[in-house]
Amino acid sequence: MRSWYGLDGEIVVENELWHLVRVGKVTLNHPPVVNTFIRAGLPRSERLRLSYLHEYGHFQTLPLALLHAAVLLGRGLGKRRSPGSWIGWLVALLVAHEAVWELASESYVAISEGPTYRRTYRSNPNPFLPVFWISMAALSSGLTWLLARGRGKGVGSNDPSGRRPPT
Repeated sequence: MRSWYGLDGEIVVENELWHLVRVGKVTLNHPPVVNTFIRAGLPRSERLRLSYLHEYGHFQTLPLALLHAAVLLGRGLGKRRSPGSWIGWLVALLVAHEAVWELASESYVAISEGPTYRRTYRSNPNPFLPVFWISMAALSSGLTWLLARGRGKGVGSNDPSGRRPPT
């Protein structure tokens, strides 16, 4: 398969235990953690089809995910932090990045499927689906805002006291 930006790759979703994504010589075998929850209760064929689209969504939204990570890294690297603050910043960065990419990937599925996406879940209700959308939206927007602002107390801060430097 080929992405819209010209990258070639391969996706294999043949069961609910492992997914394979290969881009060039880089291979990533991984458990379908998000797909396991948001596809719960769907017929097997729908589960696998939507899981494939979700993985393809990751492939298609890779530039967005890389841009997001680059912006947050650019805002956060070079700041003075204690070792504990660095660990907190790095964890927040990874969670924000993962949330943005999962949200982008599942948005790709929902947009690609159109009304079929809603019909599929209306006929097979899944309490995890709204939890996914709400939690990923909250984590991606909240942590991105916190990390990008880079001032004040907290994970994005370079001064744990919360004081702003004099201007």
